[in-house]
Amino acid sequence: MFILLLIFTLTGSLQAQDQNKIELLADNIVSGGPAPDGIPPLENPQYISIEEANNYLNSEDAVFVLETEGEVFIYPQRIMVWHEIVNEEVAGEKMSITYCPLTGSAIGYYSKISSEETTLGTSGKLVNSNLIMYDRANESYWPQIFGTAITEPAKGERLERFPVIWSKWKLVQAKYDQAQVLSTKTGYSRDYDRDPYGSYRESGEDEDNYYTNSDLIFPVLAQDDTLAPKEVVIAGEYKNINFAILKNLLRMEEKVEFDIEAEQFTARYDSNLDTVKVFVKEEDELIEVVVYDVMWFAWHAYFPEAIENLVY
Repeated sequence: MFILLLIFTLTGSLQAQDQNKIELLADNIVSGGPAPDGIPPLENPQYISIEEANNYLNSEDAVFVLETEGEVFIYPQRIMVWHEIVNEEVAGEKMSITYCPLTGSAIGYYSKISSEETTLGTSGKLVNSNLIMYDRANESYWPQIFGTAITEPAKGERLERFPVIWSKWKLVQAKYDQAQVLSTKTGYSRDYDRDPYGSYRESGEDEDNYYTNSDLIFPVLAQDDTLAPKEVVIAGEYKNINFAILKNLLRMEEKVEFDIEAEQFTARYDSNLDTVKVFVKEEDELIEVVVYDVMWFAWHAYFPEAIENLVY
């Protein structure tokens, strides 16, 4: 009886925390400027071969990789910065590849809400400087990093994530030869040779390069200087435990083991793709946890209560 009561109490406490956060986020929505779908998601993405894509991509270009059902899809950041969402269907399942340039977060979501398949759009709104998506089934708002609806009618529901790998063009070229690469023939007139925020190919602090300077354009609900604002962390969630790992730590150590709330995690660096995989120990097995790259300031703004779960 005590165990059942304890579980109920903890569950109720977690639900209350989630509800409070949902209300806080909903109360702090701001306009990003564009109208709904003013940043147009790609609904019928076209793909080209690795060889064809090499004609317009540079070796250091950031790209996002989706491996699923034996296929590999590559989404160049220089295209995603103008569209932010690609709605795709693989093996009959609707999936959305999402990217927010303001928070440096590339996250994959299955587009299913209450067992109903849908697609995701850009709302033109932000919270914590992060893209707010909306679902076309009922127009609820979904902050990209949070992954939970903050407005009715889907309020409180969660989207299921799938892995999207942040890498570089030269690395995916070396690893994959049959991948399908998102084409610049999107049906929209955009300058895919120009990034309005700056460049991931340049290093160092540049006041005109949003990706490397310390400036934020929009407000956030919490700030912390443990790391530089735009330092990249690998973020994930397991059993309501939110955690983040400094990516540069893994580049140096290659493997890091850490415990959070009696759960045992192992993070491993893959130099072939400059990416990190995280596993949790369940009985005698290591189970992969879905993680994503994100700027430190953005992850902390959503999960300030989890700062002790930062590994750096």
